[in-house]
Amino acid sequence: MGNYPELEIDFIKRTMELIHQYYSELEKYPYEKQYNYTLILNCMLGLIVMPKEKVISYVPNDRLTSDFKKQIGLDSSVIDDDIKKLQSLIQGLRNSIAHFNINVISEDEKKRIDWIEFIDSENDNKVIAKFRANEILPFLKHYSSSLLENIKKYK
Repeated sequence: MGNYPELEIDFIKRTMELIHQYYSELEKYPYEKQYNYTLILNCMLGLIVMPKEKVISYVPNDRLTSDFKKQIGLDSSVIDDDIKKLQSLIQGLRNSIAHFNINVISEDEKKRIDWIEFIDSENDNKVIAKFRANEILPFLKHYSSSLLENIKKYK
């Protein structure tokens, strides 16, 4: 287990490793005991809320062009048109996640998680982003690695 010599960096790395460990074991569990989206939402809480408190200035500020969204794994996901940069998206996601203003959407009667909506309750419950469930992990991988890169480069 050990200590956190560089808390922010170690926390991000360990959170992503936790996700990787779980996904490598996922198939050992029956479908009804696979809690991968519960884990993802918990890890989003740490990966997106923690930077606001400690390392917000290192969050990448890339423009959210359609090419960039594809590059970060958000091919089908929808982001509010008013959000133009990644840092603004992270801020909106942070508020939504921290206040648990999220909706889980299923497209069929099996109640599988197909979409996760992130809501801005202070702005008439406007949808900040609607992520295709299977695109959240690629997004977190990209976001985490670019955040780590910025922290190491500029801190």
